[in-house]
Amino acid sequence: MEARPAPDVYDNELWEVAAAYRVTLWEQPARTGRDTDETRGGWGRFPGAPMGWEEMTFELVGTQDVREAIEWAEAILASQQGPASRRGLPVQDREYVIYARGPDDRWLHVAGWIPVLPPESRLNLRRLEKGS
Repeated sequence: MEARPAPDVYDNELWEVAAAYRVTLWEQPARTGRDTDETRGGWGRFPGAPMGWEEMTFELVGTQDVREAIEWAEAILASQQGPASRRGLPVQDREYVIYARGPDDRWLHVAGWIPVLPPESRLNLRRLEKGS
């Protein structure tokens, strides 16, 4: 990452605050026995992408900023309330993705990593190492 001084953006550009946030929680149930292959087989929109993930999406109402949305997502996953763990399944991996609603009701991906897309996909953010 490189940080460079920006032009006088407060004087020359339009600004908006995100009107809402959506959070998608992803969990990959732990695999046992013979079903341990983690890549997609057969026809798929994203050949070679990991599979076996479950998701659930929430729209957060009254959220102040993206930090609050991230804290909420981390707390829900840590409390075993994700899509697989709430059913009592053991989970081998968890992720969340945060979207902010912008102009024209478009949802902008602002945080998190979508685990069902290939890592090199231009539609995905770079996955950060756990604990970083």
